[in-house]
Amino acid sequence: MSAIVPVKMGHVDGSLIDTAGARDIAPYVLENGIMQPVPADFYRETTAIERALFGQKQGIYGFLTFELIDWLRDRIGGRKAIEIGAGHGALAAALEIPATDSKMQDDPKIAAWYAAHGQPTVTYGRNVEKLDAKAAIRKHRPEVVIASWVTHKYRPARHYAGGNAFGVNEEEVIAKCEYIFIGNTQVHSGKSIWEIPHEIIHPDWLFSRAHNGTPEFIATWGCK
Repeated sequence: MSAIVPVKMGHVDGSLIDTAGARDIAPYVLENGIMQPVPADFYRETTAIERALFGQKQGIYGFLTFELIDWLRDRIGGRKAIEIGAGHGALAAALEIPATDSKMQDDPKIAAWYAAHGQPTVTYGRNVEKLDAKAAIRKHRPEVVIASWVTHKYRPARHYAGGNAFGVNEEEVIAKCEYIFIGNTQVHSGKSIWEIPHEIIHPDWLFSRAHNGTPEFIATWGCK
């Protein structure tokens, strides 16, 4: 098995979070352990540290708002869509589309790496089908692929950009589908696909566990 590459993997180190005075927001956004969409105004009334603490404890990176769901539904526009790297599967469930993930964090060696870095692994949703991105596209033949906080594939020639040995070859996704990626400006700055023409927005209704002071974004590659 290839080694995971622990460089700019898109994670927030819980050991760096000062939790003094931070509220636990989990009871307001989890139902039976599953994240639920809430109005963006809810997250606007939380602090970056409260969001980071919640995300770190739950193994969640991008958060769900009604505004995000509405935007994605409008963008999909009735086309066939899937989510890759779906993790807990809540986003795909809200959009009523197939959820897929390689489920690499179920591997004991990878789980041990996460534990060593103070990171809980993702609890994969019951709706999440075990397929890597390539297999998911081959099976479902989507017109639109959605990914939230997915780590790109590590390439030795771009060692400075980090990534993951088991990450997604995003160029292959873009060659086949419209690709919609949700992430954080600093965390996801190393993607090679930034060199490919794209559109990007920074809506004020998008939130994540990142607390680095840079905005969240939605970027799209390919034609609608």
